[in-house]
Amino acid sequence: MNDPQNNADVPKYFIVGNRTVQLLPLANGGIEILKLDWDTGRFVPGEDYLPKVMFGKDEVERVSEDEFIQQTERMRRELFKGDNTVFTLYQLLDTIEATAKQEERLLTAEELGMIALTQRKTYALFDKECRFNENYFKK
Repeated sequence: MNDPQNNADVPKYFIVGNRTVQLLPLANGGIEILKLDWDTGRFVPGEDYLPKVMFGKDEVERVSEDEFIQQTERMRRELFKGDNTVFTLYQLLDTIEATAKQEERLLTAEELGMIALTQRKTYALFDKECRFNENYFKK
């Protein structure tokens, strides 16, 4: 059978420590390796991560696309502040989480679903809406 986890034609997603890394198949049969940049929140070439994702053990976790997006957006929320649609949505997520914490309770299934959907949206919007040092900055 064809195992999609081992298919070279599909993106592969990893969390290395706290950093998200993706391996993207290229039309010529090669791969592009991108890592989350701590300074801008964008994805930059990450060839230095190939040995880590191929041979790393303890700090490397292969994850689904959803887990990859959730971790990427957690790190962006933690590292950056700004004034655009993305950061308005981040503030909404911060409010949801702060409310649950203040009420000394876990997030509800509905809240977790809302967070996941919102982070999918912010992930898609980040490159379109965010201009570093113009409408968002490193904290």
